[in-house]
Amino acid sequence: MIGTVLANRYELMSVLSDGPVFSVWSARDVTSGRDVCLRILKSPCDQEPAFVSALNKALDRYRKASSPYLEPMQRVISEDAYVFVVGELTRGPSLADRIRKLAPFSVQVSVGMGISLCRALEPLHRHSLAHGDVSSSHAIVLANGDIRLQMAGLWEAYGGSEDAGRAVLPMMAPYLAPEVAEGQMPSPASDIYAVGILMFELLTGRPPYYADTPLGLINEHRTREVPSVRGHNASVPDVLDRIVQKAMAKNPEARYQDASALLSDLRLVQEALRFGKSITWPLRPEDATEVGIEPGPVAPKMSAIRDENAQEAVKKRRRERDVPVWMLMLLTFFAAVLITLVAFWSLDTLRRPKTVRVPDIRNLSISEARTMLTRLKLDLRIQEKEANEKVEVDRILRVNPEPGRDVREGGTVNVVVSSGSTYVQMPDVKNETIDSARNILENLNLSPDSITEQRSSNDVEFGRVLGTDPPVRSKVLRASKVKLIVSAGSVTQPSEITKSYVYTLHVKVAGVDQRTTVKIELSDIQGARTVYEGSHIEGDMIDFEATGFGTSATFRIYYDDEVVKEFEKKADER
Repeated sequence: MIGTVLANRYELMSVLSDGPVFSVWSARDVTSGRDVCLRILKSPCDQEPAFVSALNKALDRYRKASSPYLEPMQRVISEDAYVFVVGELTRGPSLADRIRKLAPFSVQVSVGMGISLCRALEPLHRHSLAHGDVSSSHAIVLANGDIRLQMAGLWEAYGGSEDAGRAVLPMMAPYLAPEVAEGQMPSPASDIYAVGILMFELLTGRPPYYADTPLGLINEHRTREVPSVRGHNASVPDVLDRIVQKAMAKNPEARYQDASALLSDLRLVQEALRFGKSITWPLRPEDATEVGIEPGPVAPKMSAIRDENAQEAVKKRRRERDVPVWMLMLLTFFAAVLITLVAFWSLDTLRRPKTVRVPDIRNLSISEARTMLTRLKLDLRIQEKEANEKVEVDRILRVNPEPGRDVREGGTVNVVVSSGSTYVQMPDVKNETIDSARNILENLNLSPDSITEQRSSNDVEFGRVLGTDPPVRSKVLRASKVKLIVSAGSVTQPSEITKSYVYTLHVKVAGVDQRTTVKIELSDIQGARTVYEGSHIEGDMIDFEATGFGTSATFRIYYDDEVVKEFEKKADER
């Protein structure tokens, strides 16, 4: 489907993901020139009018809540065989992919991601709306480490379909709050439950509950005791463990009631980590009541402490009266020297950058490795590129210093990057058109020669590719020049290279909102050339004839230098 233009406007570029209800694509809006995200409904959901109507209503309801951490979806379009949702394109890996590859994360990174999730949910909860489907698959990790949530509110449309709800259940089950599993509607509190599950995964690298089936997993959420994060990762502070447990509480009334409440506590933890402050649970008196913790005893008055210290000092002075004066002076001198040395050592230590451990970034892409190192305050430098037959282009082969070594913050990690295989196997392009064969070769980093060779053939149609030089399945260096051998027809057929044909075209200008330059390019056996160019508006008809060589030719239509349509046409002999 790559290259297909939907609604005369959206050209499909690449598949981002494929789920049970939607196939997600990146596309180019040829009208505005911007990249967008298209969620194309899959069968049988695309044939359910009630589901499509429910999607429209959900988008209308959720349009009032916006945030940089929430991917906006604009409208639903039905066109011929396709129904799709148009939204803003968010580039980056999913949080599910990051957890699978890198978890457990540090406490600081996990808290930062939790804050991003809460900031995405805040505007929804402020309008009494629930995201309804918070999961690691619907969270995209941006280049700066923040998280952007997708699919907000689309759960409301699943009730309009006979199959959608059942199809998405396996994806929703790992994050489904107990009350939703029992039939209640999603709420801000059920969103908080899902955030708690995600933070558990970020901090431990594993889900809190396991089961072989979605229904079994749902039952685990309903019946199992809430696990402790510290039981799997002892480096997690007790306060953060309590916050995650409160977010994952079975009773929705015992949880944080919305994203703002959870966000407030996570920011307290973040501030404490950043400035080395000490905080304890409960953070608020009501938290102690909720989890059955009594407030600790009141600290003794400072005056009492001072009195005890004064009495102890008097006793000490009395004991010291029996020590010779010279010994006291000597001890004082050595103590002063020791204090001075400790002070200099402490000052030098504080000035030095902290040490961090070099992570294993081998086989990661350059962008993935740079993001990971930036979080550790390290720089990445590409030392060289090296050909490799097994590792794909722009993946990291070697690291210096090696993974596991300690380095100072602000240091540089040098990497050797794969430039891919130095050789490529010649593809079989027999019976392809010249343009198609050239595209295949260029995608393999081969260079098609602009000059073709003509040979007679009884089994390959005139004008199509007969073979290549070098021949098929031979190994050649990348960027090598390849000559196309084109069929001149049977030995009894006269040469067509100079035989002209006429092509009659009727083109209607559509999908433009202003005056646009329309260009039409013809590709035949003698190469590509422009056969028409003019300025037009919506609805104009272009009728013209073009002369070509060969019984068929490929035409490309451009709007302001952007290809909007490509097709092959047979000709009438002149």
